[in-house]
Amino acid sequence: MAHHPEQVAGYRVISRLGAGGMGTVYLVENPQLRRREALKVISVAETVDEEFVRRFSREAQTAASLDHPNIVTIYHYGVTDDDPWFTMAYLDGRDLRGGSFRPDEILTIVDRVADALDYAHTHGVVHRDIKPGNILVTRRAMGDALDRVVVLDFGIAKLATATTLTAPSSFVGTLVYAAPEILDGKPAGPASDQYALACTAYELLSGATPYEADTQTRHIVAKLTSPPERISRYRPDLAALDPVFDRALARGPLDRYPTCTDFALDLRRALAATGTGTAATQIVPPRAGPTTRPPPPQHPYPGPQPPLFAPGQPQETQQVSGPGFTPPLPGHSAPTRAAPPGGRRRWPLLVGAIGVVALLAVVATVVLLTRGDDDSGGAGGSSPQAAAAEEVKLSAGLGTTCSIRDGAAWCWGDNQAGQLGDGTTTNRWTPTRVADLTGVTSITTGGPNTCAVAEGVAYCWGNNDYGQLGDGTTTSRLKPTPVADLADVTAISTANWATCAIAAAAAYCWGTNDFDQVGDGSTANQYRPVRVAGLDDVTSISVGVNFTCAVAGGDTYCWGLNDNGQVGDGTTYNRPKPTRVADLDAATSVSAGDQAACAIAGGSAYCWGNNAFGQLGDGTRDSRTTATLVSGVDDATAISTGTGHTTCAIAGGVGYCWGANAWGSVGDGTLEDRPNPTRLNGLSDVAAISTGERTSCALASSDVWCWGFNATGQLGIGSTDDKLTPTRIGY
Repeated sequence: MAHHPEQVAGYRVISRLGAGGMGTVYLVENPQLRRREALKVISVAETVDEEFVRRFSREAQTAASLDHPNIVTIYHYGVTDDDPWFTMAYLDGRDLRGGSFRPDEILTIVDRVADALDYAHTHGVVHRDIKPGNILVTRRAMGDALDRVVVLDFGIAKLATATTLTAPSSFVGTLVYAAPEILDGKPAGPASDQYALACTAYELLSGATPYEADTQTRHIVAKLTSPPERISRYRPDLAALDPVFDRALARGPLDRYPTCTDFALDLRRALAATGTGTAATQIVPPRAGPTTRPPPPQHPYPGPQPPLFAPGQPQETQQVSGPGFTPPLPGHSAPTRAAPPGGRRRWPLLVGAIGVVALLAVVATVVLLTRGDDDSGGAGGSSPQAAAAEEVKLSAGLGTTCSIRDGAAWCWGDNQAGQLGDGTTTNRWTPTRVADLTGVTSITTGGPNTCAVAEGVAYCWGNNDYGQLGDGTTTSRLKPTPVADLADVTAISTANWATCAIAAAAAYCWGTNDFDQVGDGSTANQYRPVRVAGLDDVTSISVGVNFTCAVAGGDTYCWGLNDNGQVGDGTTYNRPKPTRVADLDAATSVSAGDQAACAIAGGSAYCWGNNAFGQLGDGTRDSRTTATLVSGVDDATAISTGTGHTTCAIAGGVGYCWGANAWGSVGDGTLEDRPNPTRLNGLSDVAAISTGERTSCALASSDVWCWGFNATGQLGIGSTDDKLTPTRIGY
């Protein structure tokens, strides 16, 4: 039996389960709960100092945030004797390497992995290393039927090598499954995971991989210059699958399926059309000689028994570096698909303790803008209240930030979908002017797309897979494109593949609609604006993660997903049409984020929904299904609820932030979550504030200041260094 220590990080070691390039895995006993868990000690490539611990904690919290039945549960993490480690669920199963699976089982595996990936993408997390060795399956004791399918090592590809936690010029993953854009020095995104899942499905079905090369260099060149080998070469009976893999393995990310689930559904339909039998396909080991992937460890597990470890065998991870590499960002989230009837909740909550790690749902979308208290300028609405909603000068999003300066729109950060609006897909680390817009009065960025109001007309640009640009198509745009059928527009908001606007004091929405967030009572996507029934004299509107809120006639209304009480009606039932937020009168503005929303009413700030990180600002971590007063914020004029579970507000010209702070988005110089409002020191005359996904910004004394996460230059300071306190940007 392989030697192992008696204890690791206070856990009694039962046995050593495996080792590889990622680290060493032990079967341990939790000393408090007396249960068996798997503990992984991660191999790192640099000295463990305070900066490393900070970055490790940030990435570990991201991985621990995922709560899905097909994703392994992470319980606890830490750094002991300079060794970073984490514990997770321990299951009786094996990964896919060397396994033998029937076509129906392969479809089940792909379906469940696709669902897990789409869930993670919606929460702003990209796996980056999907492969057979990171997918575990269990079988039932009776009948040997496939039981559980669990994705392993979410976020571990970034944790395994310290240089990848924030540093540029490094790729971590397994080359044979890596998407071309990653090898070309671009950020990994949801489409990169889909590519890797398609490679895995291809291999499960054919026993071969889409590219065969005898060296790593030739493999990279082939992926960047040549189409993949069609699966019909290895399996002529699967020729109907050729177009499915052609799309999922397309060189360009935008040419692939909108979501991993869309790929899985198309694969299932195509395979059904082939009439393929139930014969199992086995993944064959790499042939001798030069190879594009590492061979499995010779003796990964002790003893003659099958491996009994949920996180699978740690595999070697290849690194490829290149100039101009953009640090990976949790990519643009795909919208969730419609849930089953009867409330349409898609993912049941898993029961279990998370240990000391708080649930950090990092969502791949952005809470939009926060409204300033300046009610001047712009093309008119139909009432003074509508005019007050016009000036939205600042919007922090998912890897992208935008602002208005002298009537022009400026954006910076991630631009892989053209969301900066400068006609390119080149990331920008300093403010870049949006093309062809003047007289801009409102701006909002939702991750892969951005919208603005200019001279009373709504414009959108960037990704358009779900019609969120509102021009009646699904064609992406690199420059501003007018939204169809809207006039007299005063405000606009976009997030999570849906967009809403105020036009002539009425609310209109379009884009993805899986949870009724468009508010038309259906779940059909809308490619042009649809009026939200029952709302008049609308003065504020905000799109969150699968739900939307608005202020109409001084009352606050929300609709869509309500699994955390974010609709604010005292229930957790989804609402297909606007539902009044209980006990909230004389509201002036509202902001919808991820699983939580906030509003200004009577000069006070109120929040409701999920409160795992103190983002409701009432000094607790207790979730609320009705509006709850934010303590210590008086004379409030604006509020922003971020998809990174941070909230910020303006009160008396002073900025305050609270909630999740693992990336410094609260701006107090620490990485400690804050359940109470914390003042932004050093900023005065704050006129606008916005917090998005791990990044916050404010307009103070006529300058824009940003702080928090900065992997794609979204702070606008000319670098990708994170900042824990407000840092001024230059135009």
